[in-house]
Formats: sequence, C-alpha cells, structure tokens
Amino acid sequence: MAKDKLRVGLIGCGGISGAHLPHLSSSEDVELVAFCDVVVERAQKKADEFGGQVFDNAEEMLDKVELDAAYILIPTYAHGAPERACIAKGLPFLVEKPLGIDPADLRKLAKEVEASGVITAAGFMNRYRKSVNRAKDLLQNDPAILMDGAWIGGPPLVKEGDYFSNAPIGQWWPIKEKSGGQFVEQVIHTVDLVRYLGGEVTEVFAYAANGFNKKLPNLIPNYNLDDAMVVSMKFAHGGVANIMSCCSAQAAGGVFLNVWASGHNSRFNDWAHHVNIQQAGQKDIEDIRGDIDDIFPTEDRAFINAVKSGDRSGIRCTHADGVRTTLLALAANESLETGKPVTVQY
Repeated sequence: MAKDKLRVGLIGCGGISGAHLPHLSSSEDVELVAFCDVVVERAQKKADEFGGQVFDNAEEMLDKVELDAAYILIPTYAHGAPERACIAKGLPFLVEKPLGIDPADLRKLAKEVEASGVITAAGFMNRYRKSVNRAKDLLQNDPAILMDGAWIGGPPLVKEGDYFSNAPIGQWWPIKEKSGGQFVEQVIHTVDLVRYLGGEVTEVFAYAANGFNKKLPNLIPNYNLDDAMVVSMKFAHGGVANIMSCCSAQAAGGVFLNVWASGHNSRFNDWAHHVNIQQAGQKDIEDIRGDIDDIFPTEDRAFINAVKSGDRSGIRCTHADGVRTTLLALAANESLETGKPVTVQY
C-alpha cells in the first residue's frame, strides 16, 4: 500500500532550496523531515520554518532518518559523496544542476547511479515548459539546422543588493575551480535546451574574453571566471549551434535562444522562455508564454509522482541525461584550456 506522505530530506539549504520548498511544503503527500547543510545554521533555519531534524553531514542524515526521497541542492564542486550516499540507501533523489565538475568522476558516478536502479531527476526545469515542448514537437520532423543563444548578465560586485555578494553562492560561484564558470553553472540551462531540442552534440570549440571585470574596483573577491565565452557546437545530425555567455554587462542583459529549421523557427526569450514560433507559409506567429510561477512545482511533481508510483515516464531529465548536459558544458572549458576543438565524451 502506498504511503500517504513521502518523507523527504534536503541535502543543501542554500538559495535554490527556496525554489523547491514552497511546493514541497504545501503538498499533502509530502512531509519534510530533515535538512542538511555544511553551515548548520542554514539547515536550522529551514527546520524552524518547515519542521524536521537538522544535520551538517549528509551520510549521518541518511543513516538516522527514514527517508523516501532526497533533494541534493549543493554547489557544483560538492557533488559525488551525497549521490553515492543515496545510492547506498537505494534512495530516490532529485539533484540540481550542474551535476559535477570532474568529467571522469561524473562519468563514473553516472554508471553507479544507473546500476543502482534508483529513481532520479536532474534539475533542468526548462524541459517542463509548454513553450519548450511545443518547439520540440515541431522539431521531430523538421530538425534544427542552426541554434544561437545567450545568457547575458552583469559582474558579481560587492554592493548592496548584489545577489552574489549577499548570498552563500558568492563564496564559490566566482571561483571557476569550484563552479565551473558561468557557462557551466548558469548557461548550462541553455546548453541543456540545445541537447533537448537538437539532440546530441559531438564536438565543441570555445573562445573566452578575460580581464575586463578585473578592472572594476568593487569586483567580488577571488573572482577568476571568464568574463564572456562563445561556444560553437556540432550536432550528431549535422546541425550547428553557437551559445554565448557573459557576466560583464552592467547596462542590461537577458536570456534568449533561437532555433532555425527549414520549415519553421522558434525564438525563445527571457528566463521563462516565452516563445514565438513562425512556420513557413503561415502569416500568424504562435506566441506561447513560458511557465513562470509553476515551473519548479511542475518539475517537483513529476519527481514526487515517480517516487510514489514507480513510473518514471513523467521525469523529463534523469541523472544520466543531466550528466550528459554537464559533460557537454565541461567540454567547452576543455576547449578553452587546449585551444582546440573537443570531441564530447559522454
């Protein structure tokens, strides 16, 4: 007999937890029973609000608390041990992006997760948007020839109101060895859509711009990211893409992705990925507004339902699939380091 409530624990209580907790805490079939964070005060704050036990060690939490599912919401560099702790318990988990920073260990971990058989989901929430899936449907019979996209933001600065200097993420995001850089940690959402819509990428080549942010007097300490990147990609089916990242634009920014096929095009804009779709021979443009307030609840519900039923079909990105997106983003960093095109090794 199925349980009335799934007992859920969080590993990591930083900023991204705030995207998942509103839905989880209001779901009648979910009980939040444990919170873990290396900064125990953060876990305590969540427990004070939602109830549950508090830990600063994931393995200890999994040993001491009976769970039906876990959420792994940790920095890029911290992956590996929490996932393996869940595997050891046979515990389903949803893991936020990116899924790791060491390509070799990430490939090894993916095999371990697959061999375990545990139900998993990776936090690429854009795959659940109506706008994205409408475009994906059209691409089944009219594949993308060219994609171009970008994620443009400003530099992380020490000033009032700056997200990175006033949140825990600022302690690791500006350090490339920990975050992977903007292309890996942030623009990976667009990288994932490139794969979701266009299929596998076989080769990448990257250029970077550096030194511009270093001239700013209030740049966050320890910043060593690439100020901007352009990454060219070659699809297995023959199409190409160019994806850009920038964390040095203080005047304005934004997110977009254009998908150009023979018989139609889809132009996404904004974080919500609103889309305008135009088909050859048709005057009317299809305008679909992206899901805004309910996109994380939609993603969470797909995972929770899978854990409850054992039916994984509603999960649009598994751990294995999320690993492939992460390896593609990391291949761009490898191209920067080598100065050569890189064959993506999944």
